[in-house]
Amino acid sequence: MKLRILVLVFVLGIGAIAAGWVYESRLRTKIERADLIIPDNIDYYLTNLHYRAMKTDGNVDYQFNSPRLEHYPGTDVSVIEVPSLQIFRNRDRWQVDAINGEFVHQDNILHLRDQVVMQRHGNNPMQMYGESISFEPDRDLIISDAKISMRSKQARIDAEQAFFDLAGKVYRFNKTRATYYHEDS
Repeated sequence: MKLRILVLVFVLGIGAIAAGWVYESRLRTKIERADLIIPDNIDYYLTNLHYRAMKTDGNVDYQFNSPRLEHYPGTDVSVIEVPSLQIFRNRDRWQVDAINGEFVHQDNILHLRDQVVMQRHGNNPMQMYGESISFEPDRDLIISDAKISMRSKQARIDAEQAFFDLAGKVYRFNKTRATYYHEDS
């Protein structure tokens, strides 16, 4: 009789442990699923993105990298996290980094926002800082409709707007305040 009671207690104990484990695992799954929000308006996303566009001669035109890109089919716009853009020209290379960005597919325009840092590497380096720029690869233009600050060895220019024709190497600033530095001979 004692053996039957002992076996019954043992079986009930194992049953109670198994029931508690099943209950806890279901509860944990519900909690984990509650934290994961799956949007229904995104048709695809990419992680660790490395995009490269080539010129007709086979050289790299520009490339951008991002840890995450989400495409919204309703507007045909991709939202980009921490975009980093490199633009390659004959003698110059441009590096543009930002916190946020979006790519408008239909117009082939890349908009970069929030703490935008743009640097030209090469013979005459410069850095620009602003909150918003747009890159139009088809027209080889970079446009800023927001305040921008440009710094180089020769000058510091603060402007309300800026326009960079990368192919023609024409840089235009609107409503500026400039300081030029001259070398002592």
